[in-house]
Parts: sequence; C-alpha cells; structure tokens
Amino acid sequence: MSQIKRSFNNTDTDYLIIVPDQFTMQTQKDVVRMHPSHAIMNIDVLSFGRLSHRVLEETSKSSFSVLDDVGKSLVLRRVADILGDRLPIIGGNMHKLGYIDEVKSIISEFMQYGIGDDSLKLLEEKSSSKAALNSKIKDLRLLYSEFLRYIQGKFITTEETLDIL
Repeated sequence: MSQIKRSFNNTDTDYLIIVPDQFTMQTQKDVVRMHPSHAIMNIDVLSFGRLSHRVLEETSKSSFSVLDDVGKSLVLRRVADILGDRLPIIGGNMHKLGYIDEVKSIISEFMQYGIGDDSLKLLEEKSSSKAALNSKIKDLRLLYSEFLRYIQGKFITTEETLDIL
C-alpha cells in the first residue's frame, strides 16, 4: 500500500493494480479512500480477465471478436436451433426463460476448467445406468462440441483471453 500512496504524488505516470476478479471493486474503494483527493485518475484496478481484454485491444493482437455472455447465449441458441431434434432433452427447453443462461454457465465452466470431449465422453459412459443424467450429458456434449465448431476461427470466449494473452 505504501507504493500506491507514493503514486498519488506522481500524476505523470499511470499505474495498474492487478487483483483477482472478486477484489476489483473493494480495491478501488480502498484506493479512493486512501487518496487525499478521494479520486484515482492515474490508477487503474484491473482483474486478470480485464487486463487480458485491455492488452488484446491495445495491441490489436486479436483478430477475433470476444464473445461475452450475451454473445455466447445467442450462439448457443443458434446452435441448438441447428441441431434441433438431435438435442431431445436440452433442445426442447432452450426457449424457456433462464434456461439458456444455465446452459451458457455450464459451457463456460467447461471451457474455464478445460473439460473437453474426452472428459464428457467418460462422464457419459459412467452415467449410463442413470437414463436422465446420461441423456443430459449427451445433449451437453453435442451442444458443446457444436458450439466450439461454430465459433472456431470467428470468435474467442472470455475464458480463452488469458490463454491467448
């Protein structure tokens, strides 16, 4: 914190404070509270995800558009419509209020934790004795693989920005 306090006097330099996602707001509040003018003009508090977006924007290294949550939801809805009857469990529910957000969250977690087709195939095999669970996993596996195929070469997701950085 003493380094941050020293930056208050040096307004010619911009500073970045990089913190985990869950601490950005609290850190901003703390820095504003510590500042003599209660303002932070030359200090940016960024999460790792925001930092990766900013670097990719400023360096123009990304030739792809980054899909946010809304973009992922739209792509998932489109892919589900294309797959139609091949998604007997999930497909019928995709137009229900809030369902697409739940599916998007699952897909995002798959990407965030590096869960690929092999892991889902193993889950599918292990769940063969539970018909409802097995059917949902099959649908998710197909939807996930088609989602990845649909965005390949056109978009990247927010979960991939750190890897690209």
